[in-house]
Amino acid sequence: ELLLANGRRADKYFVSILTKSLESSQDRRWVRRGISLVDRFIEKQREDVDEIVFNSLLNVLGHVGDMAKLQHTLSKMVQYNVPPSAVTYGTVVKAYGRARDIDSVLKVWQEMRGRCLGVNPVTCGCVLDACVKCGHLDKAMAIFQEMRVAGLHKNTVLYATLIKGLAKVRDLMGAVHLYQEMRVEAVPCNLVTFNSLMDVCVRCGDLQTAALFLQDMMQMGIEPDLITFSTLIKGYSHTGE
Repeated sequence: ELLLANGRRADKYFVSILTKSLESSQDRRWVRRGISLVDRFIEKQREDVDEIVFNSLLNVLGHVGDMAKLQHTLSKMVQYNVPPSAVTYGTVVKAYGRARDIDSVLKVWQEMRGRCLGVNPVTCGCVLDACVKCGHLDKAMAIFQEMRVAGLHKNTVLYATLIKGLAKVRDLMGAVHLYQEMRVEAVPCNLVTFNSLMDVCVRCGDLQTAALFLQDMMQMGIEPDLITFSTLIKGYSHTGE
């Protein structure tokens, strides 16, 4: 604020660090104040603004749920001739996922594909997660099928995301199928994968299958954590065992 008030130039790296610090702040007034400062920097030092500054601001706006401002910032990127990158698209998709705006998630996904930009396991993982958060598992499955065709599906996070979605709709058979596919495709299973699988079992009241997943998990050398045990305890308490 002192720099801007005295007509001094701010450093874009300092601005990016400032913007990132806003993500973890619980003080909404401080966050709004910080966003306003970044806006002033963008207006006053247009020649210093780059993708990193915009992406940092977009991420904060997504966290606070200011989707109107996020849209405005995306438009400003176009005005400033700063092309969106894979990171930009991933950030925006996450924001729309938090806002439960499936139409905007799919619109961004189509734009990514149209530009042949950012279609990789990381950004696709953001899209799948957003679809699951929006309650559109069917869309997530359709996109995952596109990834299968493109050979981009062999990723642990992608499978774990879909299994979490299947847990929400209590589709144990679907989750087991994905687990079996992971084994066939040699996709590594991790703690999150098994915790999600056991969550499906508990939600469906199938503790026998949950025990089998726990056995597989231990055989792979993956140590259960607090979530693993709390999930199983919840399941056994529901069945009275």
